[in-house]
Amino acid sequence: MKDIKIIVTTDIHGNIFPTNYTAIDQIAPFGLSRIATAIKEYRKNDDIILIDNGDSYQGTPLLTYAQKFEPNRTNPMAEAFNLLNYDYLNYGNHDFNYGKESVLKFTQENKATLLTSNLTIDGKVPGQTQIIEHKGKKIALIGVLTQYIPNWEQPDHVKDMTFQNAYETLKSEVARVKDSVDIVAALYHGGLERDPQTAVPTERLTGENQGYEMTSIEGLDLLITGHQHRSLIETINDVLVTQCTFKGQEFVEITISDQDIGAKIIDSSTFEPDTEFLSHFTDLNDKTQVWLDQTVGRLSEGNLIIEDEFDARLHKHPLVSLVNQIQIERSGAQLASTALFNGVTGFNQNITMRDLVNTYLYPNTAVVKKISGKGLLEMLEFSANYFAINEEGNISYSPEFDLPKPQHYNYDMVDGLDYTIKVSNPRGQRILNPTFQGKEVQDDDVFTLVVNNYRAMGGGNYGMVAEAETIQEIQEDMVDTIMNYFMENDPVQVRHTDNIHVIK
Repeated sequence: MKDIKIIVTTDIHGNIFPTNYTAIDQIAPFGLSRIATAIKEYRKNDDIILIDNGDSYQGTPLLTYAQKFEPNRTNPMAEAFNLLNYDYLNYGNHDFNYGKESVLKFTQENKATLLTSNLTIDGKVPGQTQIIEHKGKKIALIGVLTQYIPNWEQPDHVKDMTFQNAYETLKSEVARVKDSVDIVAALYHGGLERDPQTAVPTERLTGENQGYEMTSIEGLDLLITGHQHRSLIETINDVLVTQCTFKGQEFVEITISDQDIGAKIIDSSTFEPDTEFLSHFTDLNDKTQVWLDQTVGRLSEGNLIIEDEFDARLHKHPLVSLVNQIQIERSGAQLASTALFNGVTGFNQNITMRDLVNTYLYPNTAVVKKISGKGLLEMLEFSANYFAINEEGNISYSPEFDLPKPQHYNYDMVDGLDYTIKVSNPRGQRILNPTFQGKEVQDDDVFTLVVNNYRAMGGGNYGMVAEAETIQEIQEDMVDTIMNYFMENDPVQVRHTDNIHVIK
């Protein structure tokens, strides 16, 4: 039997072009256009199976522009997958960021077959397990995604949807097909919840990631994961487990021979971008660049560029104060909380849409919660877990916020309060002198707090925020909220407060 080759992409996040949209002249070592070149090379010698494992169309200004201004156009990622003749798709959690109609449109526009089977939309399962015969072998392809999406996503975006337990669905599907095929392969848009060597949990076992548990399913041969943006090839409980990082920086090559199943992670930067492929998106990219260069407002004094992300969290950066300032004025809440996203750039004095979309990266909205003093203190204590004392005796970030997946966006900074974080204290006892308008916060106090919808749903394991009563939902993307604020208050004066003190 000739070897079977399966090529898998995951977490492309809208990176069709090899472009860093922060600096438009910078050619980046990632993007689907580089993988397109690799796919052509493979097809010169082989009949490959080509699969995407989710989170394909959220994450770049190109896709944001298409969603906002050309909603009737074929989804650019659906067009890209069709041009490259993808065979199969699986959904990812970020594919739900624009709501049900967007998900269904993306699915209908794709020629590839959808595998996702642990989900219903309007009572129907959109994808299903596929059994294929390829080069003399029968292969079952099963698709599932993390069921944790309703804990993050805006309720309207997942209306009329149910998300079944990914592990239980996969276990049931494997049992159903394993005796009728030679190979059982699972596509899971989720990651590993335990260390692959030691089985020690690497996160709270919420059900967001169940990959390690899945390797115990009898009859499963291959588990292709995603979501965590890791580079990973491991054998766990005799199951080959793979994952590659995001933005099209890598892809996974899987080889099935008579003897075994093998996998390699391929660096996309070794391939030149496919210019013929990119020519289909030139008009959209040009429009996106024009949109990004539009000036939306000015700062009254200097810029708010992030030079050092950790320092900007350790010593609350004025950019944080500005985002919270805008949230408070838009919502009327007493307090505001925000985080610096991974890779945030900040604002030049003359602010363009490019500055906005590279600083507020997600299509979040604002939500106002009524939270007790006790709940607020629990939130501050949980956020304070971000910090640790390193081996040199200096304040650093806790390793769990960097591995297995960078999650620095889960450190929140609250404006409207003054408080101190004493990092050397035990967790749960780090918040000192929390005061509101000069008075110490008491458990039975009640505050209004504005957060983004991800945090409002408990994203990042902020359960105490999810449990607080919701009193207002602002159905407007935060990028639009920030843009409108600049247009209405030009030039904007930043009311920065040095209200958070992080000490050893």
